Formats: sequence, structure tokens, C-alpha cells
Amino acid sequence: MIKDSFKFLHLRSFYYRILAMGFFIIALLSVILGWIFWKSFNDTIVQQLDKRGEEIAKHLAGVSANYILTEDVYTLYETIAQMEKSSEDVRYILVLDYKGRILAHTFKNGIPRELGLDVMGLTEPRKSIFNSNEGIIHDLMAPIDKGTIGYVRVGMTEANVRNAMYRQLQFVFWAILLVCVLACFLSSSISGYITRPLRQLARVADAIRNGNHEIKANLCGDREIDKLASDFNDMTTSLIKANKDNEELLKELQNKEQMRGTLIAKLMTAQEDERKRISREFHDETSQALTSLMLTMRALSANAQNEEQKQALLLGRDVAADILAKVRNLAVELRPPELDDLGLGAAIIQYSNKFASDHHLKLNLLISGEEENVDGQISMAIYRIVQEGFSNIAQHSKADCVSLKIDFKKEAIELILSDNGKGISDDDLLKAKEKRRLGLYGMQERVELLQGKMEIRESAEGGAELAVTIPQNKGKMG
Repeated sequence: MIKDSFKFLHLRSFYYRILAMGFFIIALLSVILGWIFWKSFNDTIVQQLDKRGEEIAKHLAGVSANYILTEDVYTLYETIAQMEKSSEDVRYILVLDYKGRILAHTFKNGIPRELGLDVMGLTEPRKSIFNSNEGIIHDLMAPIDKGTIGYVRVGMTEANVRNAMYRQLQFVFWAILLVCVLACFLSSSISGYITRPLRQLARVADAIRNGNHEIKANLCGDREIDKLASDFNDMTTSLIKANKDNEELLKELQNKEQMRGTLIAKLMTAQEDERKRISREFHDETSQALTSLMLTMRALSANAQNEEQKQALLLGRDVAADILAKVRNLAVELRPPELDDLGLGAAIIQYSNKFASDHHLKLNLLISGEEENVDGQISMAIYRIVQEGFSNIAQHSKADCVSLKIDFKKEAIELILSDNGKGISDDDLLKAKEKRRLGLYGMQERVELLQGKMEIRESAEGGAELAVTIPQNKGKMG
């Protein structure tokens, strides 16, 4: 569920990335267009302001010449006052004589100090810009008859045109904002349209991952997406066929493995039956024959004709007695009677103590839990594993101390056999596998047939440790 959520978020992030990209591009274009509009509009209004101021100055220069020459100051004042009222962009008008003396002006509170009056020697129109407490002023000067009669100066303010421009920019801003909102809506629709087939393919991929190989991706009319959808459909078809082949192969392998397990179980059962038969023959026939031979030789020694013949018969009897002891030990190892009579724990205790004594090993033996109704096949498997484990310790470990722990639990029997010898490395296990040593494989086969687990690892003393767990009341051999 969490993985599906992450995939959904991934697709949603892809959708939002497309949406954000479209919005970013539109916003960037809007900013660029707004800046271009501002720049061009600003240049245009400044140029128009200067042009209108220059036209006003030239017009006043043309009409003011006669008033200056006739010294009609009153009409001059009326003319410039009327001109100032007729244009809201005109901030002031000055008329000067050829010496730069003021003849008429439109200032109500006197001429500002920052307004320079040095115009002497100018014969061409002049433009200057300066900042005032009312904003930027464009001062446009036009000479009257090339300055021989006087000069006209017109001050044009940017305040009104700036206000008009700001109102226009507000309109442009809202228009751009509306375009951006519309663009977001279109980007969202386009993003959804683009990601819809991808989301469908993602759902198909999730269904395939969850084992639904019957699902098919629908075609959407886009050539690239349809090609990908067709590939998905071909893949599901191939997966269905591959799964059927794998199921058939798995079934065949399971049948072979079951047959193999059955054969191994029967082989081990037959082996145990044969060992039991041979043990019985050793115990019943061979032992009785050797005992009869010993009694005969003892009787003959009593009737011997001389001491030399008597000693030979007694020596033969001792040899037969030694053979009888070895035959009985072999019969016990082939099939210990304690395993049938007293149970698994008692059989292991007797075998372990005898093995430790015969091989001069210090034995730490601990059997815990209650041994109740242990299956005969499990008992035999554990006994044989203990036998093989002790045999490996005697042959390969060079240990002088061995520890055996068996815990009879309700669910399983746990066995741990460890020593303080040289241990067993991965190379040793690999060599044992390459040489197909029957001991390790025999233990492994017995454990696997009983659905148990076996592990070989390093012991706390630095040697090797064999850990076996066999569940009770589960699978049985045969």
C-alpha cells in the first residue's frame, strides 16, 4: 500500500512538474512582455511629452515675437496663461527677452531657485530634465528669431502621463493575471491529458507486479504511448506463457523432488532395517557361535594333555572372547537396543559416554525437556546425526573436549554438538561438497526429509558447532 502511494505521488509529481513548467514559462513570458511593454510605453510617452512641449514652445515663440516687440506684456501673459490651462502636462511657461530677463511667467509663487535662467547665446531649441519636489520636469526652450528677440521655456511634468501609464499598467497586469489563470487551467488540462495514459500504464505495471497478468493496456491514439502500451501487452502475453511454462516445470520438479525424497526415505528405512537384521544376526547367531566356541575351547583346555596345549586353547578362547566383545559393540552401533527399549535420550547418553571414553574426550552432556512420544524415524535420525557428528570430531577436529546439548521441546527437538578443535572453514565445506562426503550429506538429507534445519558454524570455543532443529509431528520419511 505504501509503495503504491509513493508511485501515485511520483505520477502526481510528474503531473505537477508539467503544470509548474507550463506556468513558469507563461509567467516568464508575461514578465518579459510586461517589461517590454513598460520600456516601450515609457519611451513612447517621454518622446511624446518632449515632442508636445517642443511644439508648444515653438508655437509660443512664433506668437510672442510681436507682443515682445510691441511690449504688450498683458497679452503675452494672457497667451501663456491660456496655453498652460489648455494642456494639463504643462507645469510652467517662461518668456524671456534676448538678454535673459523675464518678461512673463505662469508661476504663482515666484520662480523656483533650481530653475536656471542662463540662456544667453542659444540659437537652437534645447531640452533639459531635472527633478523637482513635484517629480521629473522636462524643460524645453525655443529661441525667438534665433534668440535675437527672446526665448520661450516650457516645463512639462511627467506626473499626469505617469498616472495614465500606471492605470494602463494595472489593466495590463490584470490581463496578464487572467492569462496566467487561464494558462494554469490549460496547463492542468494538458498535463492531465499527457499523464493519463502514463497513469494507465503505471496501473497496468502495478497489476502485473501483483500477479495479474491478464490485464491489458488500452490504446489512446498517441503513437508513442500506443507503442509502449503494445509492448506492455506483449510483455503480459509473454509473462502468461512463461508462467505456465514455469508452473509446469515447477510441478515436474516437485514431483521429481517428492520422488527423490520418497526414494531416499525408503533407502534409509531399508538401510536401518538391514542394520537391524545384521545386528540381530550378530547378536543371535554370531555371538552364540562364538560363545559356544569359547565353551568348547574351555572344556578342551581342561582335558589338555600338556600345559602347552592348555595355554594354546586358553589363548584361543581369549581371542574368541575379544571377537565376541567387538561383535557385540558392532551390533550395538548398528542398532542400539536402548533406542527401542529405553528411548532416544538413554541411547545417546550410553553412546556418548562410551565414545568419549574410547577416544579420550572430555564430555559435557546436557539433555533437557521431556522425551514423550518421539517418532521412531526422528529418534533414529537424531541418533545417526549424533553418531556421524562424533565420528567427524574424532577424525577431523583434533579436539579434546566435546559438548552435546539436546532439548526436547513440544514443537521440536534441538541438538547442538560443539568442540574446541580446529574448526571447519568454508573451504572445508566446499571440499566436502566437491568430494561428496557421505557423512555431511547423510545428516543433511535426514534433516531435510524431516523438514528440519541444520547449520554448521564456529563454536564459542573456536571449534565447529553443529546445530540441528527437527520439528515433531510434521513430515515423516517414507
